Amino acid sequence: MQFVKLNLARNCLKYIIKAYGIKEIFIPFYSCSILWEAVKEEGCFIKFYHIDKNFMPLTMFDSNAFILYINYFGLCSGNCKILEKQYKNLIVDNTHSFYSEPMGIASFNSLRKFFRVPNGAYLYTKNLIDARLETDDLNISPILFHEDMDEFVKNELLLNEQKEIKELSSQVDLLIHKIDFEKDKQNRVKLYKEYSKYFYKDNKIELKLNEGDIPYCYPFCPKDSNSIDIHDLIILRLWNPIPESFVEYSFLNNTMALPLNDVSYAEKIIRILG
Repeated sequence: MQFVKLNLARNCLKYIIKAYGIKEIFIPFYSCSILWEAVKEEGCFIKFYHIDKNFMPLTMFDSNAFILYINYFGLCSGNCKILEKQYKNLIVDNTHSFYSEPMGIASFNSLRKFFRVPNGAYLYTKNLIDARLETDDLNISPILFHEDMDEFVKNELLLNEQKEIKELSSQVDLLIHKIDFEKDKQNRVKLYKEYSKYFYKDNKIELKLNEGDIPYCYPFCPKDSNSIDIHDLIILRLWNPIPESFVEYSFLNNTMALPLNDVSYAEKIIRILG
C-alpha cells in the first residue's frame, strides 16, 4: 500500500478514480454531495445505494464493482472489514475515522475534520498515478464551526474551489507533526462516552463504540426531534434532507454531529441538551 499526502479528501477520491481507471462507482446516498461532484468531474458514472440501520449496504454488488463505503462517524470499521472480504474493489472513505487502518484497494481520511488545520488528507492506495503534482498553496486560517460560523463557511467555499489534486503543503505537514495524537484519542473517546450517557436512550442511531474506535463525532438523531431545543448552540447537521421514501429517513434524518474536538463546547452541549 502506497502513502500519499494530498490537499483534500475529495481529491483523494479523484486520484483513486484516475489511478484505477474507474468508469463507474457505487456511492451511498447518505454521503456528502461534494463527493458526488468530485466523481462527476472525473467523468465517472455514479450508482447510488442505500444503507440499513446497521449502516450496511442494502445492495448486493457485482464482484468486479468499485464500491465506496463510508466509515460513518468512525464507528463502522467492523462493516469495512466485512465488506473488504466480500468485494475486491472496495474503497473506504475514512474522513470520519482518521485513526483507522487502511483497507480495500484504497482508503483516505481528512486532516481538517479532526484537527485545527486548513486542509489536508492522507491517501492509501495500491495504484499510483503517473503525474507530478503541484504543492498546495491555499492560505486560510482554520476555525471550528461553533467559534465563528461565518468564517467557517467562507473557508468551506474556498475549499470548494480547490478542484485540482495537489500535494499537502509543508506548513500543514508541520502542524500535523505537532499534534498530540494520544491525547486527542483519549479526549474523543471520553467525550463520546459522556454524550452517550445522556443521549443514548433517545438516539435512533444504534451504533456502538467498539474497542479501538476513535470517532469523529457523536451522531445524535433524536427519537422526538420536536423535544430538542438547541437554544443558542451551533451544531452541524449531516447531509440533510433525506426524502421520506428512503429507508435512511427513519433513522438518520436530522442527525446532529455532536463535536469531540472541543471539550468546553461539548460540556456546554451536555449542559443545555442533557
